[in-house]
Amino acid sequence: MKTQLIIKQAFENSIKSIKKAIELNPLEINFYIDIANCYKENRDYQNALIYLKKAIKIDNQSYVCHYNIADIYDKLNKFEFCLFHLQKAIKIFPESYDALFSMARYYKKMNNEKKMLMYLHKTLEKMPEHPGANHLLASHNKDISCNYSLEYTKDLFDRYAGHFEEHLVSSLKYQVPFIIKEKLKYLNSPKCSKILDLGCGTGLIGKNIVDLFPNLVGVDISANMIEETRKKNIYNTLHVNDIHDFLLKNVQGFDLIIAADVFIYIGNLQIIFSRVKKSLNYNAYFIFTLELFSERSNEKFHLEQSGRYSHSIVYIDTLCETFGFEVIDKEEIILRQQNKIGQKGIIYILKSSI
Repeated sequence: MKTQLIIKQAFENSIKSIKKAIELNPLEINFYIDIANCYKENRDYQNALIYLKKAIKIDNQSYVCHYNIADIYDKLNKFEFCLFHLQKAIKIFPESYDALFSMARYYKKMNNEKKMLMYLHKTLEKMPEHPGANHLLASHNKDISCNYSLEYTKDLFDRYAGHFEEHLVSSLKYQVPFIIKEKLKYLNSPKCSKILDLGCGTGLIGKNIVDLFPNLVGVDISANMIEETRKKNIYNTLHVNDIHDFLLKNVQGFDLIIAADVFIYIGNLQIIFSRVKKSLNYNAYFIFTLELFSERSNEKFHLEQSGRYSHSIVYIDTLCETFGFEVIDKEEIILRQQNKIGQKGIIYILKSSI
């Protein structure tokens, strides 16, 4: 609560200070951009738009204004306005691979494959090593050898952090944290158990289970996500790190490790299973969710056109046996709504007792 009050006071002071600067110099466009950014960080998108539009009246050729307006309209799910302002931004600054990639992402959301591919290729013309463009192109071509998954995931969630939770829960009807909580109630683990939340995001898992297990450690590759999580004051410790690297260097023993909707961004899970095993105490648990193959296949894992990985049950069961995990429970579930269709997945509960 104290942290939230400090953040609120800092926000109010910033707004007051910038408004004074605008009064003194009403034609300085950067002041309008600064105040819009403050409102945007506070998720007050309407006020952010008001000030960005005032800035555009001063300079209609501001790339930053058009790009930021597009980003806000994206958060408001008004894609046609996103595209309008991105087109303006690209016309002003044709070399901007960020704007070109954003165009590709929006056309992907609108299921316009032809234009998505066109803008992916335009992005790669400007920046051949662009992680997001390479990953999405690989997912379109079903190329599981793509090496850009880590960078893609970091960039995705850094962009997504501000409205991730609201979108996931309200729009996509995300159920995994609630399902995991119900599963945990039946494990009879002591309240003092030490919990590791891999890929903790904005802390949805922690928010749902802190009453059961208050000793929480979170790790996420996205600094922006961790910043959102920190505001909740739920986790004892938070780490900005790739989960592979965190587990490799970890010397703590955990009683429960959770990976909710994490493996959809990782194809080969062999190293993860090995490192999770070493990080678990005796008789500890490992809970995770997966997306299932959308069609029959002999592959161990598959890069879907969504940009996410799906895994085969046979592959996961083999990993469990290889690393000495006992399968306590596995159940098919609906992870979230995707294009108004329930995304099928599976939740595993494993026990490390060997």
